Amino acid sequence: MLISLASMRYLLFTFLLLISFSCTKSVDENRVIDTQKFSQLITEKDKTLVYVWTTWCSGCRKSLSETLPKLMKDINSEEYQLILIAASKNRVEVDSLVGASGLSNSSWFLDFLGPDKGSFQSIGIRQFLSANFKGEKIYTGGIPVFFLVDRNKKVLQKKLPHSYDEVMQLLK
Repeated sequence: MLISLASMRYLLFTFLLLISFSCTKSVDENRVIDTQKFSQLITEKDKTLVYVWTTWCSGCRKSLSETLPKLMKDINSEEYQLILIAASKNRVEVDSLVGASGLSNSSWFLDFLGPDKGSFQSIGIRQFLSANFKGEKIYTGGIPVFFLVDRNKKVLQKKLPHSYDEVMQLLK
């Protein structure tokens, strides 16, 4: 019994697809953020700066090493907090980046299906933000996603600038 080339390709494609969706989780379950955890976190302060990022984004790495640590130090911590959401399954790399910036306590992992690749990350980010902010178009496909919300999930600023000075000006 011979299998046609088309059938063989279909089987191979199906097999690879199943493998990609069954990737094991490599993140600490205690640091995985979901809608419930996010809702809980944003009620802790009046306003929350949310920064969704990936490890392959050079602009994200720059913000993690320069802008965000300075913001954390200088914002009014009675009123504001910063939540970092890494759309990455590479815990070691994420921990290294946020640890070097002193932002580990603000860092969470976004769980998403599939491998640690751009399109899977994009879908995960879109689903997470859509579930938390129904009717708001926060994610436009670009990384990083940086926005400001209040404790009731009201979006105060859909797109924050990446410049320290500009963010501080908006927060005044």
